[in-house]
Amino acid sequence: MTNENQLMIALGYCVFMLIIFIIYFLYPPKKINYLYGYRTKQSMRNNETWTFANKYAAKLLINFSIYSLFIPPILYFLYPENNFIITIIIHTALILSVLYFTELQLKIKFKKEENHKMHK
Repeated sequence: MTNENQLMIALGYCVFMLIIFIIYFLYPPKKINYLYGYRTKQSMRNNETWTFANKYAAKLLINFSIYSLFIPPILYFLYPENNFIITIIIHTALILSVLYFTELQLKIKFKKEENHKMHK
């Protein structure tokens, strides 16, 4: 596969993932379920955490996918022969980091709300 082909395939992958995440943002799961959405123990605690987690994760996924669009052109000049595989690895790491950031935000937001409710 030529270096130009790797660049185009890597960019296509990033655009494809961005489209999927935009669809996820526009059509989030309405109810807690075990098939679709941001599903963790903390996000599935109640409808409020579910809605917050899915909205927050979708926004992060879109942002990270937009940033990922810059990866293939940069790699084209640095590592053109491995552009596609490095793009997938970096993009996957960014997607997995959404778990960490979303869980952190759930803890922060809902711990504050619990403390606020307890002091009333």
